[in-house]
Amino acid sequence: MKPAYAAIIRDTLLLLPRLTYTGLRVFMGQLFSKPSNRLRVFTSIDWLATHLDLEPQLIRSASIEEVHSGTATRSRLRIRYAEALTAAPGPASLFIKSRPQDFASALFGALFELGGNEVSFYRHIRPGLPVKTPGVYYCEGDSKNYVMLLEDLTDRGCDFRDLTSQCSLEDARSVVTTLAQLHARFWQSQRFETDLAWVNRFETNRDDRLLKLVRQLSVPIAYKKFSQVFPERIREVIPQLMNNYHRLEQQWAQEPRTLLHGDAHLGNMYFQDGQAGLLDWQVSQYGQGMRDIGYFLINSMDEELRLAHQEELIRHYLLTLHDLGVALDFDTAWRQYRLQSVYAWIAGVVTAPSNFQEKSVVTSGLSRSCKAILDLDAIELIREL
Repeated sequence: MKPAYAAIIRDTLLLLPRLTYTGLRVFMGQLFSKPSNRLRVFTSIDWLATHLDLEPQLIRSASIEEVHSGTATRSRLRIRYAEALTAAPGPASLFIKSRPQDFASALFGALFELGGNEVSFYRHIRPGLPVKTPGVYYCEGDSKNYVMLLEDLTDRGCDFRDLTSQCSLEDARSVVTTLAQLHARFWQSQRFETDLAWVNRFETNRDDRLLKLVRQLSVPIAYKKFSQVFPERIREVIPQLMNNYHRLEQQWAQEPRTLLHGDAHLGNMYFQDGQAGLLDWQVSQYGQGMRDIGYFLINSMDEELRLAHQEELIRHYLLTLHDLGVALDFDTAWRQYRLQSVYAWIAGVVTAPSNFQEKSVVTSGLSRSCKAILDLDAIELIREL
């Protein structure tokens, strides 16, 4: 598969002002705003006391430990309280999420407004959310320079997973229940026309041209690098998919719609007291609930387990919605699920050339999504576009 050189050059030139401006902003931010300086305020006893609603004399000291840096810098704030206290009056630690340290990751996050989107989520959506997700003590900034001070879940008996973890049927039911509860709360909500009008969606997609450029660059590279993963039937339909992608997005945007997590795989989840919680809201958006369901089932479940139980799990999702006052029939949900399998595939393809995940993880994800497109006969739907 050859890259569409003419389209790549055209879109690059059209995006050049945005790429240049954002790149300069990120570079200057990293040049003059070191992570240690940006996070130092959290170690101030007076500042901490104000945000934890405590008297300053109760806090002895606070220090920061870096945990991990990728698409965001993740750190932990350790808090020590006065020795005379018999019990800690506040949390022993808090979780800090802030702008990535390296330029490439910071530029990627700024271009797609990942950090700013998550800050907006914690400010405007997190209060009153009907599902488990970290509490927020402080969040500020935009995607070029942001910081969030969140509840640290590591000491609360939470079971964390990653992309290599096994997902049992019981786990899957718990996740599907959580996603249904999230979706039901915001199903066709009028808030998306008022205080949640900023939430990204098809009609106002601020990244449409940029995403198109990313697909044009990534698909040929992934096709070549992971050619052994792509069955012949999928190879044949890729050109038609690329040429008619806008029509596919129009179908994905058909109502009813709701608030989506947007990246609902097992690595962005945790389990506590028999319930699934959701982490990392950087790509929350407005769309069909079956996007979250399809993305989870295809990317996080073993293929045999998914094939054996996907219909049961979708019916469980619909029943949970029904119990919460939302009606969606199975035939509509099933067609959406088939079509959203293409999203799970394209999401894997466009990230495949990067180094965000290990090659074995990328290969496994692409293999699962390719098999899902075939067993759900989504190729028929692609040809109908």
